[in-house]
Amino acid sequence: MIASSAVDDLLVTAEGYERLRRELETLRSDGRRTMSERLREARADGHLEDNPALFDLLDGQARLERRISTLEARVAAARIAEPNGDGSVGIGSSVQLRGLETNELFEYELVGATEGYVGQGRVSVEAPVGRALLGSAAADIVRVACPRGELQLEVVDVTGAEPRARKAA
Repeated sequence: MIASSAVDDLLVTAEGYERLRRELETLRSDGRRTMSERLREARADGHLEDNPALFDLLDGQARLERRISTLEARVAAARIAEPNGDGSVGIGSSVQLRGLETNELFEYELVGATEGYVGQGRVSVEAPVGRALLGSAAADIVRVACPRGELQLEVVDVTGAEPRARKAA
């Protein structure tokens, strides 16, 4: 189970924090500048009632500002998870797993709730597999409830460790 401070804060990897920060800075500068230029051009074509392109751009500007606001809140709440060296799985850990039924090997990085992307080997702590892995260690068997039944995985190896959170700078 994730500690109560992790529920109040957004636990992320250092890489995830940098990705959030870069996206925010890009939207604040390039995104706003581009939107402003496009709005200026569209306004030259007439008033809102006679200008559907301007209406669409104003809607796009509102979406841009909502995204910036969301990212500002995430960056402000972000806490970078750091390993503490006890060998258990936590945010930022790379975990090698073996499916007990198939004997197939998998490798995932356990990441914060907003960073998951299984196609890139990144499993969120909010996903069923991530929740099951959190706190486990090498040689543990974890069970994951799936729509087709229970999945049993052996933790073969853990690189990195259980997080000790710190406030992102």
